[in-house]
Amino acid sequence: MLGAWVVAFVWVVGYGKLNAYSVESGRPIELVMGIPSWTFYGWLLPLMSANLFTVWFCLKFMKDEPMEEVPEEE
Repeated sequence: MLGAWVVAFVWVVGYGKLNAYSVESGRPIELVMGIPSWTFYGWLLPLMSANLFTVWFCLKFMKDEPMEEVPEEE
């Protein structure tokens, strides 16, 4: 699960570094669902992917550990 978040972090930083400052090059800003495309692909998509993976992992693989019984004081 931690690995998925590390991959998402590397993607966000790398994609943002390469594409976030394209406004300075004079290109028009492309929009996806009303937000800049670099924000959608560089931040929103990895965030949602990592969250979905985390929920799937927690529901499928994580199990509760039984609590040990505490002796009663007499």
